[in-house]
Amino acid sequence: MRHLLLFLKGKILINSRLVNGLEIGIIKEPKESLMMKLVKQIYSVALVSLLFVSCEKESITDNVIVSASPSSSLELRIPANFNFTTSKDLNFTFNLNQAPLSGKYLVEVYGAIPSAGQGSLYKSFLSSNANLNFTAAVPAGVNQVYILLWAPDGSSFLTVLPISGTSLSHTFYKGKNQSGKMEIASPDCNSGCNVTRTHSGWWTADEDSESRSETTYCFTGSYNGSGGITVTDKSIVRLCGSGSIPNVTINKGVLEITGDANVTINNLNLNSEKDNEIIVYPGGSLTITNTFSPNGDITNYRTISLSALNLNSNAKLKNYGTFNVVTNNSTSLNGDVNNYGSMTFSGNLTINGDSDFDNYCTLICEGDLNVNGNIDNDQGYIRVDDRLLINGGGKIILDDGAQLSTKDIWINGKIEGKGSTSIIKVSGRSDANWGSEIKKNLEYCDADGIENFPSNIFKDGAKAACDVTIQTSACNPEGNGIATIADADNDGVADELDAYPNDASRAANSFFPGENAYGTLAYEDLWPAFGDYDFNDLVVDYRYQNVLNADNEVVDLVGRFVTRSLGGDYANGFGIQLDLPSTAIGAVSGAVITENIVNISANGTEQGQTNATIIVYDNAKSILLNTTGASFVNTVSANPKIDNDTLDLNISFNTPQIIASIGQAPFNPFIFINGTRGREVHLAGYAPTDLADLALFGTIDDNTNSNSENTYKSSNNLPWAINIVGGFSYPEERVDIASAYSFFGSWAQSGGSANQNWYIDLPGNINASDLYQ
Repeated sequence: MRHLLLFLKGKILINSRLVNGLEIGIIKEPKESLMMKLVKQIYSVALVSLLFVSCEKESITDNVIVSASPSSSLELRIPANFNFTTSKDLNFTFNLNQAPLSGKYLVEVYGAIPSAGQGSLYKSFLSSNANLNFTAAVPAGVNQVYILLWAPDGSSFLTVLPISGTSLSHTFYKGKNQSGKMEIASPDCNSGCNVTRTHSGWWTADEDSESRSETTYCFTGSYNGSGGITVTDKSIVRLCGSGSIPNVTINKGVLEITGDANVTINNLNLNSEKDNEIIVYPGGSLTITNTFSPNGDITNYRTISLSALNLNSNAKLKNYGTFNVVTNNSTSLNGDVNNYGSMTFSGNLTINGDSDFDNYCTLICEGDLNVNGNIDNDQGYIRVDDRLLINGGGKIILDDGAQLSTKDIWINGKIEGKGSTSIIKVSGRSDANWGSEIKKNLEYCDADGIENFPSNIFKDGAKAACDVTIQTSACNPEGNGIATIADADNDGVADELDAYPNDASRAANSFFPGENAYGTLAYEDLWPAFGDYDFNDLVVDYRYQNVLNADNEVVDLVGRFVTRSLGGDYANGFGIQLDLPSTAIGAVSGAVITENIVNISANGTEQGQTNATIIVYDNAKSILLNTTGASFVNTVSANPKIDNDTLDLNISFNTPQIIASIGQAPFNPFIFINGTRGREVHLAGYAPTDLADLALFGTIDDNTNSNSENTYKSSNNLPWAINIVGGFSYPEERVDIASAYSFFGSWAQSGGSANQNWYIDLPGNINASDLYQ
């Protein structure tokens, strides 16, 4: 059998041949770049008007010169086991040990800090003293995940877990009153150290023969209570042992107390006005016995104990753990404080005019609290055991159900409530001067009546009352009133956390790749022949929504698909296959079937399939209507743009399904080419459906072995489809993806280990002129 490469009326018939009775080919406009690619293939060894060649399977010649970063996909040499995945699967194990509230907690997994706005990429419920195990995909370039734990009362706790390997585990609460709002992993002295040594005598960073700026010095073993350490010149001193060190001085350096360290320092000085930093990591403990007057940044994730504190105006203190001033010495704060954990001051505490104190959890003053600056009590709890004095320049803000409890109060400044109603509780005497204010969303509750307030002190809705219910929590052990956690549908999930509070069969929406994010599927449609590798023949963005019940089972699956481009002449269909049998599907709605190509069962799945196969649409040209008269849709920037089409596909199940039985989004997405149902194109390494024409495997440029997982790849392991777990700008028509993205080639040839963020708009990644605009 023979085939031809023909010139027809100024166009090129590419790779036209009969394979098992099927003609494989497409007509496109001629162009030099495509001709050059054809020249590189063996079926264009010599170019004449009529060229007869053998019909045997072509292969890429071995003498192609491969550059360090090839601009042509056909030049790439890709590891056989690489399937062009841009994500990685992680196995999570969570435990909730002796949680302070009954009911189900909600766990959310984020690939970026939640405030970035991408939304979580996985949600699941967790009960106290129970385990939660699941697998979730995150972008391959992510090196840590953010875990947000929501309690039934609506309070939350953020944990940051570094990714090392494929499994992550974490226990919340661990039987303690976990009041802090964040956890991170501690470094150690087994890695990341430029110099490792034990401590004895006096030591200064620049005295070490190996010292240099920004060097990390790791100290192991025990500290014997003699000598001292001086940290200088942006160096890092990391303490991994325990014991006592008489003197530590930091001059533009960093002191790290690791999770293995329990350190007492008699005299700790942060001398420079800036560039000083102390970090106490989870599990670590730092005790300072002198009056601590720091300059620079102090961050505590576990325990700091002080004899006395004078926080200078250029210092910043962030507490996520337990921070105690343990003697009756007075504390003076001139710098800014952010408290996400528990802070206790045994003596008097003064917050001066230069200081802003943001309290998100627990602040306890066992003496007097003098306020000359600003306190923002944001859903937190403040307790003053003696007298609270709010002076003329002082102001306290209580946000969203915050609580302030004190024995006595003297107001000469302002107190303001924001958001939902907060409360001030006074067990002793209430006094205030004229001109002082209590305003907005506040209740003032004095147990034995208000002694001495001006008549106009309450403004803008604030009032003397004790009615508001403030629930106890890990941060607020006192509360006000009898708190009830509402659960209207009695499914065990508090209304505060329930996305469907009046529907007992539904409780949460878990999105992938995120509630406000999309992934992208991009296809070449000449399979089993090579195309031009612009990956724009069909481009579909996707976002999946698992509707979960309280038992973490999937009740409904909703797919949102945004069709963006048609970079070829073919009318292609698009579908997905789940790991479930077809009989598990109750109903499908939202699919667009316009041609006589596929046969659909009463439940909306495709007939003749073992696993549930849903055809989203059978003709992309009926989805993205070409009204411009141009050859292609949204692949040539100079041509008019057609609005993207958004389609919502709704899949319900006969019975709720565990997530693992459905598969990992985006599941098994595929196209079928130009009305030929059996001519499927899947992601590399994915299985064909039961209706695929397996006779096409191993023909032309495809090198699929149907008896293995090495599917839909060429002999040099190129795919015909890619899945980008994140936003993706596809190339301009006939621009090779390896040219448009500078590091696509190095990523592919490394098997995905290098340049994992190749598709993200970072400096040097993208050649903007090669992308469709």
